[in-house]
Amino acid sequence: MIRLVALRLALMLPILFGVSIVAFTLMRALPGDFAQASAGTTAISAEALETIRRNLGLDRPVWQQYLGWLAHALTGDLGTSFVTRRPVAGELLPRLAVTGELTLIAGLMAMIMGTATGLASARLRGATDWMVRGLNSLLLAVPNFVIATLIVLLAGLYFPQLAIFNYVAFVADPAGNITGLLLPALSLALTVSVTISENTRAAVLEVASQDYVMVARAKGLRRRTILVHYLVRNALTPVVTVTGLQLAALLGGSILIETIFTVPGMGQYLFDSVANRDYPAIQAIVLLSATIVLLVNVLVDITYARIDARVSYE
Repeated sequence: MIRLVALRLALMLPILFGVSIVAFTLMRALPGDFAQASAGTTAISAEALETIRRNLGLDRPVWQQYLGWLAHALTGDLGTSFVTRRPVAGELLPRLAVTGELTLIAGLMAMIMGTATGLASARLRGATDWMVRGLNSLLLAVPNFVIATLIVLLAGLYFPQLAIFNYVAFVADPAGNITGLLLPALSLALTVSVTISENTRAAVLEVASQDYVMVARAKGLRRRTILVHYLVRNALTPVVTVTGLQLAALLGGSILIETIFTVPGMGQYLFDSVANRDYPAIQAIVLLSATIVLLVNVLVDITYARIDARVSYE
């Protein structure tokens, strides 16, 4: 297991290298740059634009800009924001904590809702199965930003006492912080829970037809024992894999959700950075997000082996 983890962590390096090249190239392919974005609608001379580009190093060839960024990144320096003129790492870490908290709450919601509805659909069948699958189809067809917009409208009309846009830091008010993140987390969790629900249903139905489950029933074991120790545990393997992969969807979906609910996380920071063509901030966010996704995949592999005794990486 240790050898596997070390190998997977080593393979992350070339992947992150490729991600950094793609992100760096795509950013430069966007129309305009920071000099033009900072000018906005104000008329500015070509000489002033060139001066701004020269001061920021944007007048150099792209490959020289990338090599310069890479040399600093290898030492832990992710650059300086074009907008605030502050180190990107110092601005990104607090926002990472906010997005991490939002993703954690949304992930817990999605796992609870997805596992519960999938298990109910597989075990109760009949009307419950039709109802769960119909709801899943509806949620799958509606994008999460539409769900977030509907939640904002409904909460504003019928529950005005709820603080929708008033984000509070955890250190200032823990209860207010968690309460303020419940609606954004719900917006993220609903769509993700559909995939978990469908995979849980399919896995439980498959495991229920296995010989060892039939033998357990023939022995007269209690239904609770069969459910927990035979059905759920053996059905967890594909569910864990899907849940781990869906965490990447939570990170991607947080961009729009944080913007809608004005949550000061990485998603909103990325949105603002793209609008301002803040290249160092965008590069740091993309690289950090890719690192998180790769680490989650490693954790999924480890959990996979711990849950299913048949899986061995030795």
